[in-house]
Amino acid sequence: MKRKTQESNADGSRKRLKTTSPQSHSSGAELFDFPEHQRYIASILHDQDVDGKPGYIAGKVFMKYPESEQNIHFIITTDDSEIGSKRLRVEVIFGKKCSKLLRRRDINFPLSSVILLSLRGCSADSGNSSHGVTGKLKFADKVLLKILSPGLDDVVVDLWDSNPLIPSRSADSDWFSTPRERPVEGSAVAAETKKISKRERRLLRAKGHLEKVNDTNKLDSDVVSIKAPKDLATASEPVTPNHVPLDPVTAQETKAPLDKVDGPLGLKAGCRSEKALYTPLSNATRASIFYNVVGVVFSDSLISQTSSGGEYYMCGLHLVDPGSRSPSDNTHFVGTPTKVNCFAINSKWLPSVREGDIVILHNVKASNFNWGTNLVGYKDKLQWAIYGRDGKLAHGVIPSDIPRDTTTDRGFRFTPFLQSGDSTLLSYCSKLREWWNAVECKKKEFLGKTHQVGNHVLTPPPERSARPWLSIKDANTGTISNGYFNCVAEIIHKHRPDQQYYEIYVTDYTSNDQCPTYDNADWCPPGLAKSCLRVELWDRSTPLGPDMEIGDFYSFRNLRMKMANNGYYEAKIQEPKISKLDPDEVGSTHTILKSLLERRAKWATKHKIVERLEKSEYTKIEDVEMRARFNCIVEILHVDLPDGPGSAKVYATDYTANDLLPEPDFDANDFDGLHKRVFKFVLRDSQAEKAKALERGNVCVFQKVMMKLLNNENVGDLGGEQRLISRLNPGLDSHKALMKDLENRKKIFFGTPDDAKEFPGRSRSLSTSVSTSEPRFPESPGRTSPLPSSPKICTSIKQLRSRVGTTVLFGIPARVKWAKPRELWDYCRPYCRKCEKRIPPNQKACVACDDFDHEFVIYQYSFNLSIEDKEGNEMPVTVLDEALFLNDLPRVNLNQDSAALGKFRACFEALAGNVLEYQNERCAGIDDTKLKTPLVCLYGARYEEEGKQICQLLSYTLLES
Repeated sequence: MKRKTQESNADGSRKRLKTTSPQSHSSGAELFDFPEHQRYIASILHDQDVDGKPGYIAGKVFMKYPESEQNIHFIITTDDSEIGSKRLRVEVIFGKKCSKLLRRRDINFPLSSVILLSLRGCSADSGNSSHGVTGKLKFADKVLLKILSPGLDDVVVDLWDSNPLIPSRSADSDWFSTPRERPVEGSAVAAETKKISKRERRLLRAKGHLEKVNDTNKLDSDVVSIKAPKDLATASEPVTPNHVPLDPVTAQETKAPLDKVDGPLGLKAGCRSEKALYTPLSNATRASIFYNVVGVVFSDSLISQTSSGGEYYMCGLHLVDPGSRSPSDNTHFVGTPTKVNCFAINSKWLPSVREGDIVILHNVKASNFNWGTNLVGYKDKLQWAIYGRDGKLAHGVIPSDIPRDTTTDRGFRFTPFLQSGDSTLLSYCSKLREWWNAVECKKKEFLGKTHQVGNHVLTPPPERSARPWLSIKDANTGTISNGYFNCVAEIIHKHRPDQQYYEIYVTDYTSNDQCPTYDNADWCPPGLAKSCLRVELWDRSTPLGPDMEIGDFYSFRNLRMKMANNGYYEAKIQEPKISKLDPDEVGSTHTILKSLLERRAKWATKHKIVERLEKSEYTKIEDVEMRARFNCIVEILHVDLPDGPGSAKVYATDYTANDLLPEPDFDANDFDGLHKRVFKFVLRDSQAEKAKALERGNVCVFQKVMMKLLNNENVGDLGGEQRLISRLNPGLDSHKALMKDLENRKKIFFGTPDDAKEFPGRSRSLSTSVSTSEPRFPESPGRTSPLPSSPKICTSIKQLRSRVGTTVLFGIPARVKWAKPRELWDYCRPYCRKCEKRIPPNQKACVACDDFDHEFVIYQYSFNLSIEDKEGNEMPVTVLDEALFLNDLPRVNLNQDSAALGKFRACFEALAGNVLEYQNERCAGIDDTKLKTPLVCLYGARYEEEGKQICQLLSYTLLES
């Protein structure tokens, strides 16, 4: 059907009139100005007549196929629906005729560019394809599209335009209504008619574009002006649509310049200084080419060892610059950052940066990866610097023992620390910081508003999708965070398939139909067949698997749900973001764990599960029979661990005798009088791992033990992967009740409470009182040393120094002479609960353990004193967190909690008087204050640790004030 001739406008021109809303396909490029006409791939694939409805689809170019003579072919990623809960891949194919027209206009589709495609003339197909493609969109003859590339002008191409702007390449064509005007000799148009090379045509077009930009005269919207470069031709009069040269650019295709942006937001990416060229990040894309770049750090970066051998160190930087934003809508939001992988032979040779820092990188190589471009800084080529707030280049704090340079394999001296005083570079860095601050202000301004788009009210999405806390039933592969989530769960089974990863099965007592059913698994508790999630621990999380205990609760961060080969859900974690949760400590305050415990209680009631230790039935050793299962409460006397894989042996007692028990198979003098009362447990599987955490003096619950004959002696056999050994905590009332009967039998066995206290395997209470006349000792005076079998307390420093032995107890009357540190708030210091190391003062959390959320930060008391006894001898002592007189004090940052600082001050002055005030005034040269410290009896232990003798103070009693 022929299209009607358009009526003339009021001014007599034949220019097409602009409509207010694109209600039909004839609306052209105006279609993209109306967001309400955007359509989504899910609805497109369900429509029978895609071409019959107006609209367009938006996506980002993800992958390009090699061009052929037949068609142009690439893949875009786009939202599945208006909600945008999932990104899908869609294949876009331009037919032979359409591809030919696009090539004549030299239209390219750069990777990561945004493309808007009108659905006019489109055919959709949901057939399966490679690369995870959901569907195909094919444009056979013509297309209307818009290309948005970061840092470049927008490009609009309309092959449906009725104006005769597409010339025929045949000289005999009668496409034009009037004879074509002869091009000026020597002009760009004339050069185009001479079969010149493609490269020469691009150069001519580039020169013509530069002259257009410099031309101050505005062009009419219905006139296409072609200017020849100055070095090729003289001026040529404009050519109207009725007199068009051979290969023009249509009005719809013309790259309209953006509105000029003033101030910092108008900064152009990249700069050229006297010594170096700094390429914009968006242009550093040619593979195997080395670039110098300057960018703003988009997100914090951590330094870690490489996974292959750990010989080198690496960090991943995400950088942006003004070329990274999408200027089409003037929101100034930063688009996809450029990733730079930096490598070095020393961790201090890598930049330690945070969000907003400005980094200068020399000699980074472009590398194509996953159909995108990353930059790589090699260990012997990368040079870097950080632009500081003082306007100078810096490299952070580098210890004096770290070398500043090295000799490469080729014999050259190399340093990774870039030194430059280039004024052009420093000026660009200063402007880049102003640009980033302006972008942040614009972002906050935009995020604080609600925007009206058509009939819909849109609230701006968060800048980064946070990891949501989900239950197993709500977790899936299509979450807003691309399948990543956090959860709290209980471990019910674990094993190691091979050396590459560890495998655990967890539950939070919710069901997910997409998880497999474990009805036939002997380890699966009743009623939880559809509530178990398989989790694989890879990379840095793998070493945590053997130490995780079945029955314990853990917090998992950054899990990722994925679809396994069998079509069911399973999860994977790579980072060591796993922490153990104690229900007795945080069960009432941790809301997610509290909900899990409530669901667990309902499950236990429904299936009649005895889940609490105090609800179980326990058997005394004297009542144990052969081949019978039993639970018991015993005190650990000795632990014999194997040198390699194998069973562990634990010797314990509950102070009752059984004639079936043999004599211990080593020196019985360690167990004075415990004839037929020492029970030998042989632990296998995961129970052998649990034995590594047991120490002499612990009171433990052993469940499901069977007495059997093994190697001609009766022993208690215990194996499996369940949690069958629990160490009791005397600080909990429920556990103290379980220990009461054993404590009473122990006192009766030794005759008096004092005799029981002297026994080497005693179970001690951590309750504290500084007014008692008896020495009070915690579970272990040293980190690793056990108490001696017959302690004799030293009463003077001279006597203590003369005593030989690994562990020696003392109770010395003395006064405190000095104390360290000098400031009271430094006596309670931050430690990492995971690696048990002190956190440096310049860090808020442990960097080595990747503690981004400060999960592992705990505070512990630690300080040093010097004491002087009645004979005038002095001795240094150490006070650690387990000291009994510190039990009732809060473990917090004393510098931020004045109430806690006041409590500790009162506790410290009761022991050391005014020693800190005396020290500080003496350091200031003031001798007016006299030292006033009370006479106290200091109880503690001397032990060896790493070849040094340490005297640890455990408790004290006041003798005179």
